[in-house]
Amino acid sequence: MVGQYLRRCAERGGLYWQYERGLSLGCPLSPIMGAFFLHELDERLGATGLFYVRFMDDVVVLAPTRWQVRRAIAVLNRTFALLGLEKQRAKTFIGRVERGFDFLGYRVSPSGLTVAEETLRRFVARVTRLYEQGRGRPGGSAPLGSYVRRWVRWTGAGVPPSRSGFLSV
Repeated sequence: MVGQYLRRCAERGGLYWQYERGLSLGCPLSPIMGAFFLHELDERLGATGLFYVRFMDDVVVLAPTRWQVRRAIAVLNRTFALLGLEKQRAKTFIGRVERGFDFLGYRVSPSGLTVAEETLRRFVARVTRLYEQGRGRPGGSAPLGSYVRRWVRWTGAGVPPSRSGFLSV
């Protein structure tokens, strides 16, 4: 079954291609495969004694001193190299918590939890695309309304509507 998930055929706009590796976005096996694959990272970060949180391949490590941060970074880099993974520079933040950081679509800062700017940018881009795709079609706004309702529900699970920048839908 795992082999079938990894070797699959995809179609878009009449073009077909074969995937030989990697899981598709939203694959139900993703969480369990991520847990197995990143177990080594969990073991090594757990051994540091520092607080860390991992959701799939997104990791936050909190350390009270600069030296402990450096040790955690070394552990992370060694483990990523062992697993054949790379950090994405654009998504990597190393610094003081007071400056705030983005994690899983939210902005974590001393003033509280809000929706991250990049999350808002992606939302606006997607809403714009859905609006343009549905213009002039009967019932064309249904996918747009559905997407906006789901997005507001998702952001509302993390922050109240007054802090997300949008009203309830």
